[in-house]
Amino acid sequence: MEPKHHIQVEIATPHVVACGISDPGRIDLDNQDAILIDGDGNFLLLADGMGGHERGAEASHAALDIIQSFLQPEVLVDKLRDITEVDGIPSKIVGLHALVGDAIERANAVLYERNQKAQLARYMGTTVVGLVRVDTDYMLWFHVGDSRLYRLRATELTCLTRDHSVFSQWMKNGRKGPQPEKNIITRAIGPQTFTAGDIAYDQQQPFDMYLLCSDGLTETLKANDIVQTIAGKEEVLEIASDLVRAAKDAGSKDNISVVVCRLLK
Repeated sequence: MEPKHHIQVEIATPHVVACGISDPGRIDLDNQDAILIDGDGNFLLLADGMGGHERGAEASHAALDIIQSFLQPEVLVDKLRDITEVDGIPSKIVGLHALVGDAIERANAVLYERNQKAQLARYMGTTVVGLVRVDTDYMLWFHVGDSRLYRLRATELTCLTRDHSVFSQWMKNGRKGPQPEKNIITRAIGPQTFTAGDIAYDQQQPFDMYLLCSDGLTETLKANDIVQTIAGKEEVLEIASDLVRAAKDAGSKDNISVVVCRLLK
């Protein structure tokens, strides 16, 4: 029997197959993570809430609900009406970039207002990582916090995001001073009046595979562990399940959420 707050979502379209699993983890934890996969395979979202118990779950689910409302096809069409190509960047990417920025800003404003009204001693907030398929040409991704996006192209696994964390900043600055804890993030949606996401894009290639994950996976599995776990596997459900199981077996003490997406053509 799966844990009470174990969530599994699968979709299959002519262009994309995807599976998401969100699991409380090895110990009896409230699941503060959230995942969302668009039924047409146009976007995939993952969030890791913080703030304690119900508040963390509220933050992650509320953020994804707001962000997905900005990624609906009719909203993008409306946004593109007044946007033209900029410096060689396709107009669809320009419009989507603007939409994602607006979505993150709105999600942050809503959660920050809830924090203010509730006068919480410990503000709720959430990380977020998202992947958006732009027709059959491009993939756009964005993130706030330390939830990550990996891409497996052929046999090469690449982390496409850089953690917004004190540890990541310490690494970037040449490891000067004492080593900080890895789970202290420098950006999140909700705790402050303003936050911004990193947004990037690239051209699609057939059979690329993408992995969105919370730090419940990456706190115990390094890139080589991920490669070894998914090596030789084609089915996204098998890959997602094996990654969650591997993180548990490695001793993860957090909620574990993964979303695996494979392009078909």
